[in-house]
Amino acid sequence: MKIGFAEEYTSNITLDKELKLTSKTGIVLNSGVHPYITVDNLLQFLPYGDLVFKEYDNSKVYNNYSESLNRDDIVKHNDNLYQCLNNVISGIEPASNSNIWLVTNKESILLKSWIEKVKEKAISDLYLSKRLINSQYIYENGEHKYKLPNDYSGWVFESKGSDYVTITLNEISLQATTSSPVNLFVINNGQLVDTIVLHPKNGVLSFEQVNYSFSGRGKWVFAIDSQEVLTNFGWVDELKYDGFVCYPVTGIGNTPESARYTYQNVSMGLGFNVSVTLDSENYLKYNFQNFTGFLKACFEYMTLQMFLSNSHQRSNRTENGINRELLMMETKDLDANTSAKRYFHELKEAKKIIEKTFDTQLSDDDGFEIKVTSV
Repeated sequence: MKIGFAEEYTSNITLDKELKLTSKTGIVLNSGVHPYITVDNLLQFLPYGDLVFKEYDNSKVYNNYSESLNRDDIVKHNDNLYQCLNNVISGIEPASNSNIWLVTNKESILLKSWIEKVKEKAISDLYLSKRLINSQYIYENGEHKYKLPNDYSGWVFESKGSDYVTITLNEISLQATTSSPVNLFVINNGQLVDTIVLHPKNGVLSFEQVNYSFSGRGKWVFAIDSQEVLTNFGWVDELKYDGFVCYPVTGIGNTPESARYTYQNVSMGLGFNVSVTLDSENYLKYNFQNFTGFLKACFEYMTLQMFLSNSHQRSNRTENGINRELLMMETKDLDANTSAKRYFHELKEAKKIIEKTFDTQLSDDDGFEIKVTSV
């Protein structure tokens, strides 16, 4: 969802094409907000200084500035400023391709920087950044030797309640009766995604750190070549966990990714330390339009706070017709219909939207439990 400003006539500055929007093309931040908030006033208060950008270098690799937020992905070329729109760009001069390079200016870059700060506050206040949903140890201390059936054995992990989560295997244990390294094959939708090397210790229950994160649709299979392990044949309840589903499987096939896996209900000698977090990047990418009211309220609230503090000491408020006492009321008073009150109201409504998205409770006073589970 694009975020920018509607055309207005408070400033002679021409914003770049990425910033100029209408209500039909994105979230327009200067529409329906406090009258103090104009493009000209924003530019009067935002830090300007002597912004310096490097000349275009034909041998350098450039990336999408909107993703990298790296100043080096904005270049000077023939007295113009250009913003890179794609990743891994090299040898393409800015003036030669408008699909790769966007003509911009310092004022547009300043406003984009302020938008990023607003987005960061919105994400932080919604408690979306790496929000922990669940954390579990899933294992058993096996005592009985057991030759795993078929060609491959492993566990399946799937998100539960919402696809907008990231599952992280912090640690993995393998109670195989060997001290030789064992490959753990990571498979998603029939494709071999990765291979993790595990180091069993002759059946001793020992967790090793892997910190492997994954997200996306479908089943994620973590499989090994079937071999002898220690197990207690503990029963597995795959639906007992918040945020994810997991269960053992065995597979028959020539390769781990082409094998046909079938559900099992007893442990396979593998143990996991699992964390599940909200995948805020993808969630916001596809749902930001649902938070338009909150984002605009956050933008208004933060901007008026900046006008009040004048933290960059660039503007004389009285010359811009801005009254300090009115700013104080707008940013402090929660009884009148002020910017502060509207912000906290929209924050509450936005949290309600989030709670409807996930199967776990994500309210203001929610917590999480770290459990040790024996399967």
